[in-house]
Amino acid sequence: MLLPIRDSVGGALGFKVFEDVERYLKDSDWCYYTSNSEILNILSNYKRNLDTVLTNPRVLKIISEKTKTGSLIKVDIINEVKGVDLTIKVLGENGTDIFFKEQTKLNTDDPKVLSQTIKNWLSVYEKQIPYDGLIIGVLGNQFSVDVGTNRSLFQGNEVFISRPTRKRKHPLLKEVIDWDSEKLGTGKIIHSTETQAQGNVLQYDTNKKLRNGDWIILKEDAQRGLVEQKKFVEDNEYEFGKLGEVSLLFNIGKGSASSETDTTTKKLGGTVLGIDLQTSLWITRQYWIGLDISRVVGSLSPEEGSLTSTSNSMGNSFFKMKAGYKYLPMGFFYGPQVDAYIGYANYTYGLDTSSADGFTEVNFTGLLLGAKGSIPIQKVFRIFAELSFIFNPGFEEETVVYGEDDSTRNYTLEIGGKYLYAPNMTFDLSYGVNSSKASFVNPVKSITVKQSTFKLGTTFTF
Repeated sequence: MLLPIRDSVGGALGFKVFEDVERYLKDSDWCYYTSNSEILNILSNYKRNLDTVLTNPRVLKIISEKTKTGSLIKVDIINEVKGVDLTIKVLGENGTDIFFKEQTKLNTDDPKVLSQTIKNWLSVYEKQIPYDGLIIGVLGNQFSVDVGTNRSLFQGNEVFISRPTRKRKHPLLKEVIDWDSEKLGTGKIIHSTETQAQGNVLQYDTNKKLRNGDWIILKEDAQRGLVEQKKFVEDNEYEFGKLGEVSLLFNIGKGSASSETDTTTKKLGGTVLGIDLQTSLWITRQYWIGLDISRVVGSLSPEEGSLTSTSNSMGNSFFKMKAGYKYLPMGFFYGPQVDAYIGYANYTYGLDTSSADGFTEVNFTGLLLGAKGSIPIQKVFRIFAELSFIFNPGFEEETVVYGEDDSTRNYTLEIGGKYLYAPNMTFDLSYGVNSSKASFVNPVKSITVKQSTFKLGTTFTF
């Protein structure tokens, strides 16, 4: 059921959006929409304190019981100077559980744009429903299944039969993110129509008998056999992850270090190998925190100038803590994304000390600022670009070779792509450059350390 849509302009905007979204729900093939004019009329009498009424779990539970609905859709529209702040929640029948939540800022108050954003979100929510059908009748070893109007099971499909046992909630958001369920057995569909199907139990895994409300889940091979065409944003392989993601990347490329004065330049270069571990935790779908650790090693040899040492080694260690905001231009998670973040970075470039050549282990630390943008190209491909830098980084040497710095700079640039191999796994390939420089004025000299590497690895969503 769609609850009255609240806005801050007396209901004029909310009513138009309500009409459009309600029309979409009535025509949808993934749910049964309940419209109860009597309850809506009662709620209309509480316009002045409708916010309070619609946040009261007891009221929401009564509405759910009276309309016999399992999901209540609550939309809020807050008008701002430029555009609106749009929020959607899908609440459970107890009025407390949050099955789905999204929020975004739009720079327009066009009702069509608002309602289309809500429709996009509901399409994402549809794919988070954890079952393909619900048992509505049991007779011995036979069962009847309600599958909606577009989730028809076909004769011969094998299915799992499960029973939900516990809801799992996000530790921070308190949203329902997963369900614990008990597998009762397997079955086979023997007859199907557009909205219902009948099946037989093939095997019981427990001594429990089936009952109304048990879940029917298609086996993977049966799902692959469906010929139903699905839109990109509607594919359940693109379901939003639960808590965050972790990436493991292997690096290969070139490392270099150069020491310059007014009259001479000395440069080392060579191949480096390394590994990156990148993690992020989604506090909400917009706000996240992350931790990146990187380590590369290599052997450098002279490339320019006259050096006293014929070789040097490089051992770089990078550490980054980040907190960021994710902007979703199209309102759903797997569309285009733009991230901005702030944090702390510590970049250590490990070089063997050679005072005569002007090399030693150096360290750059400070406030990290960055931005990243990504966009899907095809159904399983996404490209991205990321730029970050340490603002006015601090500089330290293991052995005093240069002394106090006059100015420092640092930047990291990375471009690449991702291939979706599985619903929670991507293969990643990128090219990145990290460069840091410290300059000195008395006498004039500088040291620059740099690494340019290709990264190949994988990202897991958990």
